[in-house]
Amino acid sequence: MEESGSGGVWWCCSPLKMIVESLRIMSCNKVVFASIMLLTTLPLSTLVISQSISTHSLTSQIQHLEALAHFTSTRFEARHVCQESRHEALSLLRIKALFSLPSYLLSLAAALSSVHSTLLALHATATTTAAAALRHHSARLLATTIFVYAILFAFSPLPRVLAFLATSATARLLLLASASALEVYLMAVMSVALVVSVAEERFGWDAIRVGFVLMEGGRFCGWVLSGLFVLGSSLIGSKLEHLMDGQDSIAVKDKASLIVSYGLLVLWSYVVITVFYCDCRKRHPIREHQADDDDLPQQQLSLM
Repeated sequence: MEESGSGGVWWCCSPLKMIVESLRIMSCNKVVFASIMLLTTLPLSTLVISQSISTHSLTSQIQHLEALAHFTSTRFEARHVCQESRHEALSLLRIKALFSLPSYLLSLAAALSSVHSTLLALHATATTTAAAALRHHSARLLATTIFVYAILFAFSPLPRVLAFLATSATARLLLLASASALEVYLMAVMSVALVVSVAEERFGWDAIRVGFVLMEGGRFCGWVLSGLFVLGSSLIGSKLEHLMDGQDSIAVKDKASLIVSYGLLVLWSYVVITVFYCDCRKRHPIREHQADDDDLPQQQLSLM
């Protein structure tokens, strides 16, 4: 009996349960999520893949110049190579800036519609449409994403700094592995915080704080789910690198395959993290404090 009980607890908190539930929701609401994918995640994926293809040769050129600068025989040549590298880097930055705003807006729309539709599927009492959710929750989600991007941007140099400070190859490997695992966990917390911004009246640092607290008892599950998305993105990126090896472009069929794969991955990631949030909320319900001026009944904020 004890083994059966522990197995039940493991299943309730397991990544497998979240994956199965997310796939069930998507399969039972094919029209809704197909529409979301068609209108948001596919255009977003098209921008991301197109940006990667258009900047691939420029990125390779910059990496080549940076490597060449270390092997130049004179300081004058090294300065000339560095100047050329900076010029190419500015061109790369301008190209990415052109893609950044539409990609950001599409990602907001995809997150709002996917999270809201998943909440509707899990809790039939909700009645607002995705368009209404976009109007009501976009400001909160926008504020939270600013905090999220700032935190992830501040954390991004840490693995390289730790690797630079390492005194041996083994220590460098251990530090890189630890920093990568921590970054994946941080991404899981940020993802839950985004769902909190849609599902609750919270935004910014408050949403991040609540997301961190909610993950108590399910941190490993959240880490695994976040790691699966990182793994999927890495596999798609590796396939793109392989197709672009020595080429300036790829076949239309291969590009379409990458776009659909990444669009589906992004959609699934929003659905599964929403399922994970609801599971966490069941374990950690939040109740409003009673009002000071009247004796209104205590209301539960959870989406149970």
